Parts: sequence; C-alpha cells; structure tokens
Amino acid sequence: MSGNKDDRASGPPRSLTSAEAESWFYLVDGGWALFARVNDEFVRRGLSLSDLRILEAISQSPKLGVSEVADTVHMRVSTVSRMIARLSEVGDVERLESKADGRHRLVHLTDQGRETLATHVHLRDRVIRRFVVDAMSPDEFACLGIAFRKIEEAVAAADEESAPAR
Repeated sequence: MSGNKDDRASGPPRSLTSAEAESWFYLVDGGWALFARVNDEFVRRGLSLSDLRILEAISQSPKLGVSEVADTVHMRVSTVSRMIARLSEVGDVERLESKADGRHRLVHLTDQGRETLATHVHLRDRVIRRFVVDAMSPDEFACLGIAFRKIEEAVAAADEESAPAR
C-alpha cells in the first residue's frame, strides 16, 4: 500500500492495528480527561464551555443566523437556538432582524458578551496552556494542530460526500 489518501479510502474498511488502537485509546482517554478538567474549571467559576463555543463563533462573524452558528460549532440548531435565547436573556448576545430577509434573525455579541467571552477565553487559555501546551514541545503542539486540522478536513469531506444533491 502506498499510503496515498485515496488508497486508504477505497476498499473494505480495515481494523486498526494494535499500535493504531493504542494511539486511538490514548487520544480518547486524553481527550476526555482534558475535556473533563476544562469543564470542571469552567463550572467552578460558573462558566460554560458550550457558551464559550457559541460566543467565539458569533465573535468571528459580526452577524450570523442561528443555523450558521450551529454549523460552526457542530451542534444541532435546536440546541444552539435555546443557548442563544439564554445568552440573549442575560445580555451577552442580541438578536436582530436581517435587513435582507425580515424573517431571518441574526445574532451578534453585545459589549457584555465581549466581556463574558474574554473571561471564558482567559480561563480556557490558562487551562489549555497548563495541560496541553506546556505538556508538549512546540513541535508536538504544532503537530497536534496539524493532525486535528486534517481530521476536520476529512470529516468535512465525508459530510460533503454524504450530503443530498441539490
């Protein structure tokens, strides 16, 4: 086998080798342990990882619709809609009518939302620095980013392949 990406995608699915399975288990166990630690740190301070994801997505584009936010954070539209309603109630986001389509509602961060996001990001950065960045060499951390970008691209390509034709 050449190791070519197309070679790996064709033919019947193959089981993981023992080395691949071991790496996968480390990825899963380490990922869940990290997620649990980050979540615990947030909960202790009355913050939410889900809120962080929503606020970050909204901050990246000035005015997104709920479905675009949901796509960005890989959550269901109904879940994101409820979260945005709650974030709106506490004053972190504001819903606006779209000028292009009055039926479409857009969301954007308020000044308070930017402050909430800054608080979340500061905590996230401290925890990730401690348990991820400082636990690796700079090259290992760069490789981790590259690996997860490739994973995201593979998942996105599979989603495109399985999407119904329009």
